[in-house]
Amino acid sequence: MKRYIGMMMLSLCLLLACGIFTSSAFPGYVRAENDNLTEQPGGTAAVAGQEAEENLAESWDKAGTYGPSEGLYSVDGSAAVTAAGVELQNVVIDGNLYVQPEVGNAPLTLNNVTVTGTLYLYGGGSITVRDGQVNHLEIANQANATSVFTEGSAAVWSVRVKSEGQLVEKSSEDIMGFGHVYSSTQNTLTLSGHFPTVTVENLKGAVNVLTGHIGKVYMESQAAGSVLTLGEHVRVEVLDLVSAVAVKGRGTIGLAVVLADGSELERDADAYQFAEGKSILVGGAVVDAAGKQAVTLAALDDIVLKPGSSAEKQLTVTPADAAVTVKSSNTDVATAEVSGNTITIRSLAAGRATITVTAEKAGHIAAQQSFTVTVNTPELPKVILHAIDSLTLEKGKSGTRKAVANPSDAEITVSSSNTDIAAVQVSGTTITVTGKAAGTTQITVIAKKSGHTSARATFNVTVKAPSPPPPPTPAFDFTTAEDGIVEPGKVLAVVTLKVNDPENYTVKMSDGTVLVRRFDNVFSATVKKEIATKSNVRISKK
Repeated sequence: MKRYIGMMMLSLCLLLACGIFTSSAFPGYVRAENDNLTEQPGGTAAVAGQEAEENLAESWDKAGTYGPSEGLYSVDGSAAVTAAGVELQNVVIDGNLYVQPEVGNAPLTLNNVTVTGTLYLYGGGSITVRDGQVNHLEIANQANATSVFTEGSAAVWSVRVKSEGQLVEKSSEDIMGFGHVYSSTQNTLTLSGHFPTVTVENLKGAVNVLTGHIGKVYMESQAAGSVLTLGEHVRVEVLDLVSAVAVKGRGTIGLAVVLADGSELERDADAYQFAEGKSILVGGAVVDAAGKQAVTLAALDDIVLKPGSSAEKQLTVTPADAAVTVKSSNTDVATAEVSGNTITIRSLAAGRATITVTAEKAGHIAAQQSFTVTVNTPELPKVILHAIDSLTLEKGKSGTRKAVANPSDAEITVSSSNTDIAAVQVSGTTITVTGKAAGTTQITVIAKKSGHTSARATFNVTVKAPSPPPPPTPAFDFTTAEDGIVEPGKVLAVVTLKVNDPENYTVKMSDGTVLVRRFDNVFSATVKKEIATKSNVRISKK
């Protein structure tokens, strides 16, 4: 809503400009002579064949800045700029403002200028409207392209473009620089900014939107053959297609309203509305009220052939009159041709080829399927080699495995992936593996026979390092005592360790009973009488 504040202010300014912008209404108002504003004599303004001549209240025919630095200068009637290098400031024109062809391709700045009528651009290369209000703007410069820029709080309510032009909104975020835009030229109109509506109403017009947002674009019935190009980040909320036009570019469209046949969109709109019986081309495919029209082609399975053989596949295509073509990725392996709904595949040599089938119809999205043709060499009988179990050895030890092959007279060869860990050799069908160092290696066994496809099997060999000898059991004395033991079948077992660091040892009996260190080297506990022997004492270091 903020962007429409400028439009509302414009209406207010237009009402005020007719009778309120006077010296009595604005104490700060300064007459022209106080600010070197040279008041030009009146005259007439028009371009032959375009507008009727009109009497002028004021005309500026020399380069310079016109208008007070403070306050406002009011022109009661229409005015004209007829020279290059003119800048108007703080001026209210209660009528039309004509920028005449004599301005040429020079720039013109309207700084806080209000035009209650129409700003006619018959000349000028670039027009900057800064912090001002213009009721209507008409670009009709046949000599050269004209660019119009809005800056600050400037607002131009409506624009009609009759010659090549560019509208660039540089206004603040809270102001809508341009209002409604009407393109009536076969030349190019270029837009940058945010526009409520854009209407294209001339045969074969061209509108390029570089950046920004448009609420609604009308492609009127007179706009047949026009081209609308949308920049990558441009958004059009609603596109009314009353005639056949082309919409190009990577911009997005919210809703396309299709009221006539023959229009083309390069990209899909988010949504569509169709008049009865109408359609549109989107990316080359017809879209109507039923959706996007597309060819469908059923999937095709892969096949395996022998050299010199052939096979056929049946196609399922919708619509039935779609044109079908086939292509082989490797014509040395297999070829394919289509007749009606039948594909004939012929194999030529061993290998693989991908057959791609394409079904096309004008105005439809094409369909494509592919399948693989594998051509095998004549199959040889195979040697079968049974799986072999893994083997675990200690370093320096050997172990054996049997290689069981069919046919049994197949030649067996073996190899080790790491001979530093384990070496391997074979004698007949007996495989002998010798551990060399701790680690794991893989043994590969191959069984071969002439005229047969060879077989391969692998098994792992793990070589363990020799287990370290258990630490020696320290010397100890063992005694038992029954005095004071009240539990039947129990005795007191006493172990006296002959070591200097008894606190670093654990003493148990064979049934797991822990003897507690009572003092110095003495450990004791109540144990079952039947295990109370020295041979059942277990001593370990913590």
